[in-house]
Amino acid sequence: MQNVNITKMENGLTVVSDFNPYVETVFCGVWAGVGSVNETEDINGISHFLEHMAFKGTTSKSYKDIAEIIEDIGGDINAYTSKDHTFYYTKTLKEYLETSIDILSDIIQNSVFSEEETIKEKNVILQEYYSSLDTPDDIIYDYYSETAYPNQSLGRPILGKEETIKNITPALLKKYINENYCADKLFFVISGNFDYNNLINLIKKYFVNLGQKGLCKTPTSSYEGGYFIKNKDLEQIHFMIGFEASNLHNRRDVFCENILNNTLGGGMSSRLFQEIREKQNLVYSIYSSVNNYSDTGNFYVYTSTEPAKINKVINAITDEIKKICDKGILEKELERAKINYKASMLMSLENSNIRARILGRQMQYFGKYIPFEESVKIIESISLDDIKRTAEKIFSSKITAVALGNCNDIYDMDNIKNKLSK
Repeated sequence: MQNVNITKMENGLTVVSDFNPYVETVFCGVWAGVGSVNETEDINGISHFLEHMAFKGTTSKSYKDIAEIIEDIGGDINAYTSKDHTFYYTKTLKEYLETSIDILSDIIQNSVFSEEETIKEKNVILQEYYSSLDTPDDIIYDYYSETAYPNQSLGRPILGKEETIKNITPALLKKYINENYCADKLFFVISGNFDYNNLINLIKKYFVNLGQKGLCKTPTSSYEGGYFIKNKDLEQIHFMIGFEASNLHNRRDVFCENILNNTLGGGMSSRLFQEIREKQNLVYSIYSSVNNYSDTGNFYVYTSTEPAKINKVINAITDEIKKICDKGILEKELERAKINYKASMLMSLENSNIRARILGRQMQYFGKYIPFEESVKIIESISLDDIKRTAEKIFSSKITAVALGNCNDIYDMDNIKNKLSK
């Protein structure tokens, strides 16, 4: 991304533009540094609810108008909500940039949140919530977050809970957007083929009704860990074990953790996959992952297996963790992980959607564009000792262990701790 410009508009909105003359499309979106982490317990789920409602009509367009305007020009429009941000975006041919900016600015600034549409969409979101309860490999992540971050907004589910979803009203939606969707928390991100001067003129034309500064601040989060069992009549036990990881601002530590993750459970060649699925044939799916946020992070392993095998699986997971803590990883594993990391980063640059998301995330957390080459230098400098120290730090932190299924015979927390300490 050599042609990135960052422009601060007079109304406070930051425009992050990534020009690419070799495509015929333009991907643009409004990145809001607002997600479920910004919610209090009584309005848990409102960020996700608001994302749905943004498409349900503005002062000048009905929900049908919004869909037809984009589809009539062969474009796409969508959005998603995460723990720490919400992203509204379109992708169209380059000649329809103004249409995209018109639609995006309208849904951010002028959504009406009618009583009728709020009630209708509430029923849709409740169905989404009920569906998640019936999907074990989805809902276990909510149990994991609640256990790792108890009584904190980061630990609450993005969808919210049944009672909070039911209690959301148009008045609450309007209050939430007015307090959070202000220029200091929004970034207009664009990647593709466009004229820069035309872009800036269009932003001036359409983004005319933004508040300058949001009232709500993001609460701090603290990893605590814990043990949670949910007995349910399932064919398999779904299991997660997690640990504390770094926050996003410790960039070198984050890169080390991702290399560790790649080696332990990041793919088919990883230690967990090769040992527990391929050699011992105990599971179908097993992997690790790392999440890094503004002031905290966590590293976890997920798997599922039949109840009679769960303790064997836990033994195998803890054995692989102890091996890395005791002996580190091999030089060839480090090189493979570095190559995979760099390849993933480079391949992501071929997709305007991902390019825009990278820019949005960098602006939210670092306030600047970080060139790919800068990240590569850090990755290349990471040593075997760095990975061993990272493993020792992570896997000596508090444990989060969560299981869902027929859990009568699963290890308790003391057993799991003993397995890791021996």
